[in-house]
Amino acid sequence: MQFRLNQEDSEIAAIARQAAADHLAPRALVTDSGVFPRESIAALGAAGLLGIKIDREFGGLGGSTLAYVAAIAELAGACASTTVTVAVTNMVADMLVRFGTEHQKRRHLVNLTSGRYLAGSFALSESGAGSDAGSLTTRADRHGDHWMLNGSKLWITSGDVAGVILVMAKTDPTKGTRGITAFLVEPTMPGFAVGRHEEKLGLRGSSTVSLSFQDVMLPDTARLGALGQGFEVAMTALDGGRCGIGAQALGMGYAALRETSSILAARAQVDKAQGTDQLAQFRLADMALRLDAAWLLVQKAAWLRDQGRKMTKEAAMAKVAATEAANFACQLAMQLAGAQAFDDSSVIARNWRDVRVSRIYEGTSEIQRLVIARSLAMAV
Repeated sequence: MQFRLNQEDSEIAAIARQAAADHLAPRALVTDSGVFPRESIAALGAAGLLGIKIDREFGGLGGSTLAYVAAIAELAGACASTTVTVAVTNMVADMLVRFGTEHQKRRHLVNLTSGRYLAGSFALSESGAGSDAGSLTTRADRHGDHWMLNGSKLWITSGDVAGVILVMAKTDPTKGTRGITAFLVEPTMPGFAVGRHEEKLGLRGSSTVSLSFQDVMLPDTARLGALGQGFEVAMTALDGGRCGIGAQALGMGYAALRETSSILAARAQVDKAQGTDQLAQFRLADMALRLDAAWLLVQKAAWLRDQGRKMTKEAAMAKVAATEAANFACQLAMQLAGAQAFDDSSVIARNWRDVRVSRIYEGTSEIQRLVIARSLAMAV
């Protein structure tokens, strides 16, 4: 098992590192004030980072999943809000490649990867269907060669700015998860509406909204994948997404570690005089230890994805380990940096706020543990 990036993937990580320094970090404070990062997204699209795994034919970089997680970690270390938009757009593009028709790919992929769409959006969650995707109530009823979509979605990233939205809807309520189908919805379609914008603790520059669909007429060509394949589409997306969230979280965790190390180095003489220097160094070691261990799990899950192997359990493990390690690191960074971190504009404070949701969205840590436990039970 090789976790070392090949030359092409290393170049992709370097592109992300440069983009983070040139475009994300300088705008991070403005983005954190709640301004959607349109300029940054445009720059990332021009660099191919909105389609990291997508073939160059469609405007992407043609990278592996290992390259993807490396790039996401680089970007998140500079601005997590922007990176969430990037990650979800990459997810939608990836599902188009995996399940889309040639017509769908031609229609949407270049628009996604170039930034012409600004973003892609993934709409699964509802008020009564968060962790239990099978209980969603949004319906798509067939009328000849068209579908009529009705329902609502909550907590949808980039739902108000996306050029295409991947929506999961029940097409046969009698079949449970096998009665869910995926559809590509465009915001210009009559009956589509954006609802409330969430005012969030963190990730303030990432737009999170509710969506409603009232008699949205969809041609059958808007269906992604086969009839009843929507749950598979959603779970395939989430397996990859959990690798990405693990990478996002670790990017923030490593950024907090770097900033804390810098702060402690600047006050080393004071810590030594107080006799707290060794204690502080041990805490930095704890942060690095947990972050590095979690990064190995993220890489393992990404490697399995690249091999075309089932990695649901490993993706869940990666998300739990990475998000909890990053939360630990950011929380400890707040404590070690003290008053310097308690300013709303500080890098540590921003990452502390931004990283908290990583243990919640795309499946809470508790749900990931259920996934892991069920996988273990099936293996017995």
